[in-house]
Amino acid sequence: MPITAVGLTTADFANRLTDLPGCLDRFEKLGVDSVELSIGAFDIILNANVAPFRLAELKRICADRPFTYTVHGPVASRFTDRRQLQSQVDVCRAVLEVSGELGATAQVHHSGGSPHSDAAERANVMAMERDALREIAPHAEACGVPLCVENIFGDDQTWFASPAELAQQIQAVGHPFIQGTIDFSHAAINAGQRGFDLMGSLAAMAPVAGHLHIHDSFGKPMSWTPYTYGENVMFGMGDIHLPPGWGAIDWEAIAALDYRRNVVANLELSTRFEDALDESIALVRRMIEISQAANAA
Repeated sequence: MPITAVGLTTADFANRLTDLPGCLDRFEKLGVDSVELSIGAFDIILNANVAPFRLAELKRICADRPFTYTVHGPVASRFTDRRQLQSQVDVCRAVLEVSGELGATAQVHHSGGSPHSDAAERANVMAMERDALREIAPHAEACGVPLCVENIFGDDQTWFASPAELAQQIQAVGHPFIQGTIDFSHAAINAGQRGFDLMGSLAAMAPVAGHLHIHDSFGKPMSWTPYTYGENVMFGMGDIHLPPGWGAIDWEAIAALDYRRNVVANLELSTRFEDALDESIALVRRMIEISQAANAA
């Protein structure tokens, strides 16, 4: 099945719930098919419980719009730290309830990493994540929203799964409502850090993907810390969320991967690059054409 829609994340464009109406008005004018709600900005969930009065306002703002929605859970979400595992599961459940109320087509959840260099310790951490995903899967199904686990990148102290390894994790969970979110820039940086074959790893994850994150980089890990984000861009290091086509990622090759579900290609760009939104949306429209042609062949 092909990439079917272009999305855009609210992120920097709506830092509080009162910002959201204007943000969605702007996204309507841009003509996107889907909007990813950065749910942590809107104070809908209080102490791992949905606040009904806030949810009602969110639903009112989101109603009668010409696009579908996806939801991004906490950036700090992960199921690999036993000290915070129960609170992570509780918050994930609450976000799924919000996602279900919105009719979201996917909820993004970050995969966890391990500070352990020992393979046996890493295996224990990944088993913890699988168990938590199996626990949350029936709730995702009841809410009607796939929980799509996103690949992350690490550093010299922290190991994160490659897309291929994350695909194995998702397949081992074995539930249709646990799927993957491929973040291509994250994958490129992790490949730069760990040395695995980027396109081969992405090809392994494409069949389990239920969602895509689109932004560019040069696949260079942070080897030192410049003073500003702009200097990160100058040196081409890190997760710099450039408009697609500005970095080193091969978007045509990515569009032609073997996706097994209809997926949204969601742009994760900040207001810094708002002058590049039109060209970025056009590039993703071209990816949709390539993906549909590849799937028809």
